[in-house]
Amino acid sequence: LCRKLSMKLPIVDPTLYILRFTHRMEFGDKTHEVGMTALRLVQRMKRDWIQVGRRPAGICGAALLIAARLHGFSRTQSEVLEVVRVCNATLRRRLEEFQDTPSSELTPQEFQEIDLEEEADPPAFQSASRKAKVA
Repeated sequence: LCRKLSMKLPIVDPTLYILRFTHRMEFGDKTHEVGMTALRLVQRMKRDWIQVGRRPAGICGAALLIAARLHGFSRTQSEVLEVVRVCNATLRRRLEEFQDTPSSELTPQEFQEIDLEEEADPPAFQSASRKAKVA
């Protein structure tokens, strides 16, 4: 429809939703800290091409789950899914994509302190490379 009408819709930035979702998950006094870590995760996901072509809620869900666990909260995937309203497969896929990046190998302290310069390859490229190696 947008192509037919020659319209270009802006890409929605997941960082716009992080703070709203963080408040809904009720982290108490650590809400701001968890939110800032989630924002940092989303920025890293952008650099690693995970955000491209993905809905913002899935990115936010993965970032919030990781951030919550980094700060010692034992939130489950289903608790995150209730807040961000995506399906379990989407959340799992975003977590798997993040796992394939160099950022996932850092300790929580290193993640907060170090800005990695290198980018990971886009997830579609990584999966195609793995399929090519198997074939």
